Amino acid sequence: GGRVPIVAIDKGHLGRARGVGSVLDLKVNAYIPDPLKPGELVPRLESLVKAAQAVVLTGLAATLSRSAVATGDLKGFPLPALLHSLYRLRRDGVLVVAHRGLSRRVYFLRGGPVNFDASAKQDALPRFLRERQVLTEAQEQPVVEALASGMRIGAALADVGVEAVGEELLALLRDFTRDRLGRVLAMREGRYAFYAGDEFSTEVASVEQPALAPLLEAARRRMPLKVVAAGLRAHLNEYPVRSADFGRDLQAMALDTEDIKLAMQVNGRIVLRDLLAHGRAELRAAYTLLWFLRLTGGVTFSPVPLASGTDVLSASAAPDVIAPRKRKTLPPETAAALREEAVRIITRSYFGGLGLHIAADKEAVERAYHETAMRFHPDTYAEFDISDLRDLLDQVQEKLSASYRVLSVDEKRRAYLQYFLSRQEVVGRATAINVDAEIALRRGESALKRGDYRAAIQGFEEAVSLNEHEPEYYSYLAWAKYRGSPGSLMQRALAARKVLKQALTLDPYLERAQIIAAIIEIDLDDAPLARKKLMKVLELNPYSVLARAALQKVVK
Repeated sequence: GGRVPIVAIDKGHLGRARGVGSVLDLKVNAYIPDPLKPGELVPRLESLVKAAQAVVLTGLAATLSRSAVATGDLKGFPLPALLHSLYRLRRDGVLVVAHRGLSRRVYFLRGGPVNFDASAKQDALPRFLRERQVLTEAQEQPVVEALASGMRIGAALADVGVEAVGEELLALLRDFTRDRLGRVLAMREGRYAFYAGDEFSTEVASVEQPALAPLLEAARRRMPLKVVAAGLRAHLNEYPVRSADFGRDLQAMALDTEDIKLAMQVNGRIVLRDLLAHGRAELRAAYTLLWFLRLTGGVTFSPVPLASGTDVLSASAAPDVIAPRKRKTLPPETAAALREEAVRIITRSYFGGLGLHIAADKEAVERAYHETAMRFHPDTYAEFDISDLRDLLDQVQEKLSASYRVLSVDEKRRAYLQYFLSRQEVVGRATAINVDAEIALRRGESALKRGDYRAAIQGFEEAVSLNEHEPEYYSYLAWAKYRGSPGSLMQRALAARKVLKQALTLDPYLERAQIIAAIIEIDLDDAPLARKKLMKVLELNPYSVLARAALQKVVK
């Protein structure tokens, strides 16, 4: 609730303190360079605690200062049931979910979600507007800064030349809340807590929308089909029938025309198994709708067919039979794309098959596995005739399952990485492969591509510390320092040259290091020296693409 003081304690007693500047991004209440110095730590803590206790909390801080009325782990997807409970009880409050360094908050009034915010930039409203192509990349940061200063979204958009007012803006805000809530509902790692109260309503803008609609959208777009199917497995041989709650909740559900058509077939006389396989919807849409209706109480189940579709107490009747639908022909371009991608997955490494680099963590592995497996599962194409592709799709599922079994377990993943990297001729390392160092290097490379030089330098420094005899690591570190270190061009050049010297001491003919050294000379306007260095590289490797590209720069 913002009342817990946070103190940064340096390790000044072990050496030189890093200083207040090193903790500015942490938003702490106090900084203590040496906690062992008498009269420093305890008096500072006492004063901070007294100051926090004296503050009268209002708004969002007051809501979050209470004890949570519901908490738990995100394993097993507990949030859909919680959201339905909040709707039924018409609760006001804030749902907070946290995983590692990321926290997300969903605000509820009268049981419906009305707003969302997050600690991560990629989850914020400006990024969503950029994804929707409402904002450009250049406009995103000014909007972020304007919102941080307290400006309303309409004014922030107007300042960057984007006209979005009235119903158009409200529609964007509804879509944003629904999309981000869908991500929250599908989270499977971390913890959640719900804090009751409506004090936040004075600080947080409220945009009302159909309260239950995000549940169905989350199930369709983000939850694994096998999780949805598991909730219906016990009822496959029973007869679903619409309940009285269906009509009462229809507005909150916001079902589209196709969903309503399928819901009208839920009349108590068609067994669930047939309704899923042959009803008026493709398999995933049918499964998710019936899962959604079961969760919200919109359907109940009877062991026998019913005479009417009103409730499970109706008299028994003969069951209806749905004839199997004639499967459509899969579009040729879709079939060709599936076949090409399936072959790519089968023939690549476990990482390549999932579309991941070796630095991807277990969360990324699980997310990629579920997304890819869903895309290539035969049930995803249940309405099409895929008889000529079924064997290939089955092989893809086997490969993906094997990838997940290995990469999701630390010991197996490490053993596979050792084997995988040792077989990669492109690695070209001068020393024995160090798995941890290679992972750190890939993290640095990813950060470098994103333009996050601070993270890149950290990754490359970690790689160097793990394998200090590998010259190639120093080349990457030198380039990151040259591009991302603070200071003038000459200061950055000196920092990079110092690292390059270490690389060339280990390997005087290291191509990447020599090319970086030449690029530095180009930027410092010493073209003759740069040309000399590049010609030396080309003498050893006439096919060096990097050296030729740098040489073109010298010529220009």
